[in-house]
Amino acid sequence: MSEVTILIVDDSGVMRKILKHHLNEIGYSNVIEASNGTEGLKKLSQEKINLIICDWNMPEMNGLQFLYATRSQKDYQDVPIIMVTTVNTKDEVVAALKAGASSYIAKPFTRDDLKMKIDQALGIE
Repeated sequence: MSEVTILIVDDSGVMRKILKHHLNEIGYSNVIEASNGTEGLKKLSQEKINLIICDWNMPEMNGLQFLYATRSQKDYQDVPIIMVTTVNTKDEVVAALKAGASSYIAKPFTRDDLKMKIDQALGIE
């Protein structure tokens, strides 16, 4: 698992810390952070990312805009993207999935919820 590089894109420092803690507990230590979609896109150009965990509501570039921008890049068309957010109406979930999200997890969530979504996204049994 340690060979997997995960990018967390979330404007909340507290949420990034929680996600990173959960990821470390389930065996992922190579974690990169970005505080918004614009910064996240810069990180994509600097690192080889294997999985993205992205918030929906962020300044500068929201999660849906980040999702579209990421999917427009050849190298990131197939990288799993898990949307993590409080926005969980059916319309938002459908919009995220249509834009290319691999999965969706609503806040609040547990470490086990996160692990299950990551395992599904990466095809781990």
